[in-house]
Amino acid sequence: MAQWLFPALNVGFKTTLKLFSDYKIEGQENIPKSGPLLVASNHISNLDPAIVAAALPRPPVFMAKKELFKYGIGSIFMKGYGAVPLDRHRADVRALNWITRMLLSEHRISIVFPEGTRNKKGILMKGRPGLAHIAMSTGVPIIPVALTGSENLQNPIKVFKPTATLRLKIGVPFVASGAEGSAARRKAAAVTTETMVRIARMLPEDKRGEYADKCGIELKDTADFTWSTSEVLV
Repeated sequence: MAQWLFPALNVGFKTTLKLFSDYKIEGQENIPKSGPLLVASNHISNLDPAIVAAALPRPPVFMAKKELFKYGIGSIFMKGYGAVPLDRHRADVRALNWITRMLLSEHRISIVFPEGTRNKKGILMKGRPGLAHIAMSTGVPIIPVALTGSENLQNPIKVFKPTATLRLKIGVPFVASGAEGSAARRKAAAVTTETMVRIARMLPEDKRGEYADKCGIELKDTADFTWSTSEVLV
């Protein structure tokens, strides 16, 4: 996939983050150095894809709501940045197949926002199972990411002057095994819960929202990611 806009925009945005914001990243050492990866983050502003991408070692791809591709200039911009349109109101098989191909054929990093939309107050909402189904069908590891502070960057002009205190915490990657038949839906629900709990645990207590009362549960529906798996996946 040609991401002709991404390199310049990523460098430019990283520069503005350093100049205008208090931007700190924890856990970058948890990111596998090679192989496909699903980056699962909470979603609290329009700038989240760029903020998360700024912490990654390789250019990511992602799905974005199809409304952003409605006009020609918007479509050119989004595709050049590395996005594909997603219909959030139905099971968008085309978009899911595209992400799967990027992961397995091109060994890309994909940023996914399991909540499916933004919460402008920064409170974690219920996750949707799309990410879990992708992880279960591909064997690609999930790495949870918790972002705070970007809810203060809602104004579009903030892309040029992102004045905020931003914290990005990167958790430990894990792998969800597949399941068949009726068990697949139950397993996807369990993997979704685990993903969201892992994100919630890295957020301040007042931002954990739907998962505030689940942060103490035992996580047992996935396996720890091992670096040897990364070697196999590439």
